[in-house]
Amino acid sequence: MGSSTGLSDVGGQRLAAPPIRGRADELKVIGALVEAVAQGRGGVLVIEGPPGIGKSRLLTEVMARADKAGARTLFGEAFEYQQTMPFFSLFMATLRADPPIGDAEALRRLGNSADLGYWVVHDLADAIHAVASRTPLAIVLEDIHWADNGTLSALRSLAIARPNVAVLWVLSARTGAGGPAVQETLSVLQHADATFVRVGAMSADAVADMVCDSVRAKADASLLNLAAKAHGNPFLVSELVGGLGEEGRLDVSGGRAVAAGDGLPRRLGVGMQQRLDLLSEGASEVVRVAAVLPDRFSAGLLAAMLDRQPVSLLSALDEAVRANLLMEDGERLRFRHDLLREATRQSLPRSLRRAMERQSASIMLGMGADPSEVANQLARSAEPGDREAIGALRRAAQSVGRGDASAAADLSTRALELLPADAAEHGSLVAETVGLLNRASRYEEAEELAVAALSEAASPEDEAEIRLRLPAFTKHSTQRRVEENRRALELREISEVTRARHLAWLAYNLIHDQRGQHRAAADEAAAAAASTGDLEAKIISEVTLALFDCGDGYADRALRRLGSLCALAYTSDAAAAHDRAAHHYAIQLAVAGRVDDATAQIAQGTEHARREGNAMALNIWVIFGGLVHLAAGRLSAARAAVETLPPPQPTGVTEPDILRTMILAEVAAHAGDRNLLQHMVNDARNAYPTGSKFVRRVAAQVLALAAWQRADVHDAMRWLGGITLLGSPMGANVLDRVILAARVASAAGDAGLRARVLQATEVLERERPPVPVFSGVAGYARGILERDAAALVTAAELLESSSRPLLYAAAAEDAGAELAHIGRGDEALDQLNAAFDTYMHHEALTDARRVGRELRRLGVERRIVSQPRAKAGWDSLTESELKVINLIAEGVTNRALAAQLHLSLHTVKTHIRNAFAKLGINSRSQLTQFMRGSD
Repeated sequence: MGSSTGLSDVGGQRLAAPPIRGRADELKVIGALVEAVAQGRGGVLVIEGPPGIGKSRLLTEVMARADKAGARTLFGEAFEYQQTMPFFSLFMATLRADPPIGDAEALRRLGNSADLGYWVVHDLADAIHAVASRTPLAIVLEDIHWADNGTLSALRSLAIARPNVAVLWVLSARTGAGGPAVQETLSVLQHADATFVRVGAMSADAVADMVCDSVRAKADASLLNLAAKAHGNPFLVSELVGGLGEEGRLDVSGGRAVAAGDGLPRRLGVGMQQRLDLLSEGASEVVRVAAVLPDRFSAGLLAAMLDRQPVSLLSALDEAVRANLLMEDGERLRFRHDLLREATRQSLPRSLRRAMERQSASIMLGMGADPSEVANQLARSAEPGDREAIGALRRAAQSVGRGDASAAADLSTRALELLPADAAEHGSLVAETVGLLNRASRYEEAEELAVAALSEAASPEDEAEIRLRLPAFTKHSTQRRVEENRRALELREISEVTRARHLAWLAYNLIHDQRGQHRAAADEAAAAAASTGDLEAKIISEVTLALFDCGDGYADRALRRLGSLCALAYTSDAAAAHDRAAHHYAIQLAVAGRVDDATAQIAQGTEHARREGNAMALNIWVIFGGLVHLAAGRLSAARAAVETLPPPQPTGVTEPDILRTMILAEVAAHAGDRNLLQHMVNDARNAYPTGSKFVRRVAAQVLALAAWQRADVHDAMRWLGGITLLGSPMGANVLDRVILAARVASAAGDAGLRARVLQATEVLERERPPVPVFSGVAGYARGILERDAAALVTAAELLESSSRPLLYAAAAEDAGAELAHIGRGDEALDQLNAAFDTYMHHEALTDARRVGRELRRLGVERRIVSQPRAKAGWDSLTESELKVINLIAEGVTNRALAAQLHLSLHTVKTHIRNAFAKLGINSRSQLTQFMRGSD
């Protein structure tokens, strides 16, 4: 931590830290927070201010007071050159403490894997809280405006105030510095009621007191007039007084200090260039070279830059330290203040500074540094065509991409800027960069880069690789994805591996656009994958075959195939394929009635996507989570989950877009939200004309459902008449579609639709032994068509244990209606009452009202009474609270959440406070743990 207040007298003698002047209000805040943590109440303090204003001195005071109060203090610092090192400052404060907090061995095993972020937010948090339960902690992190994205992301969870845990987080940041992640973190902390201290210039009286402390005498007007030129900046005041003493311009006698002359000392009155000229040649060279090294550097690195032995630097380093330019920091060296380092850097010619930075990066790599440690230096200093820098930046992007896809995309983009356009690996690097941009949901940048590169592609292989990574499942329509695959496969002279990958993705994309079954494409893709042994091609071709299996009625076979794919070791090279296998495994579990297993799979996949910063995969998990909530009858949770996603665009509707529409339409139909249902009908109508076969099939289901709700049987039949009832891929909504079709066919007396429903029931029962929920739905559909009360009762009994409560309630309702029709009133009441209770339990009010009317015809009055909401747990949350909680769990800030939901910040904070109280938690990190535990 650099000294900013001057810890030496004018003769250079080391003194104890002088008192802090002019900061009474700030010290009062610090004192209250330290006292609180000593008594077991945690908090967050953020100290903001411009360079040299005294932030570091206040941090020193926090640590001194915490020590005195019996708290254990931990210190970490962020550095400009360590921004690509995940969790650098956080680990400095915890794992490198004595004794360390957290399992350093576990960290070494994880390396830079995607699990690292999960370990930090959960295991390290647990370790911090365990220590705090015995001894209060003050965790001080300096200069978080330089912090890496991993640390900033972790702080948004770890540092949210938990009054019941004795941890005081103290952070300092330079006003206005840092990128979007820094500003988001400060915003999150502010909205979580962190205490902010914004340090400004000292008053004239405080400056006078500080000068008197430095000279240990009463300052004359001549000295105070000069000190006023520091404009209340403590660092500059210290430099001024030190410079006057250095030049022999201070006369301290008789308890009075007088300054000679009215000019500023050379330290302040001349540029850094002139100040360096005052040093010996050796010391000046050492300081200049040190300015292009990382913020903290070893004597060995400095010696290597100078091509000298470390022992030869003794006198030069000693002089630089005595000149108050450099200082020791443990086993490393650093500038006494960032202002000095920045001024020294600026004194160097720009071209020389850049060349020296580049040289230091090469030396560090040669000394064994990880590419991510020098990535910032390389990005800033490398010249076009620099092969070493390009290679190191690519390796750094792969490493950083395991936890921060957006930062990795930036590094990959810089590597691409350095690579000549005619380089052999240009196409593969463009493809890598496009893939990373898509993973970070930076779709427009990915598209722009790919289109530009395709117009200048040097070879068919380059073009094929770019077309492989360009289309994104969450952004581009099926037709667009198919087009990119086919255009690549038309190229000659592409590698067998690239061809196998395109064949695999083509088969997968075609299954969503079924103009024919395209089974031959899947078989061709599987053969190519087997021939090349490529993992990505193998996974995607196997996923496609599994989807065919399920669509043909062989759900267990599909699940075995998908389960074996999910058991494969995860590799970053095939990340998109691994994600797709996991997505379909989860949804097929739900289709087969294994809703709890599907929920667990989604929780695991969501956490993995968060750890990787993979926004694209995370959005898909949100959609599939909504599907599983819907299947489980959790209507409010399903709505809250998918409403966090943007609505579909008017053109180019994707599969996730239409699934979102379907989920909200089903929720609206069950809950009686006519306004929401109408909005979803509009979206479905817009999607149907130009959508893929999958999109049109789901859109038609939404439109048929809405028609059925308004008792327009013929319109419902019209929409269902042109779509496949089952088919591949089979989604979690497919069973509801079969039942809806059976009802419409029975009501309309349509023989064609009836035959298709019966054909679907045969497929559902094709596998032996049949999947229980499939048997239940098949029997239910036949019972509707035949108006067979016994078949309907049997179907209801099968579905009662299927984890599909709304399907069960619907079967019981239809069984009750049919029993009443044939005069078996008592049995009818049993079924209808069971249906009514189930609907009410799941807040399916439209369905409950319909059953209530049937019960009244049988002489039983069941009122739709709002059930007392539970006082704790998920069921206690209102719909608005659920929506807010789902967004918070995805890492959305309060401000962004307020904008997205069109609420005031006050309302958002109220929802969060109420929801946390009902869930028995106090922070976002606890929310993550709570959701993981409930899953």
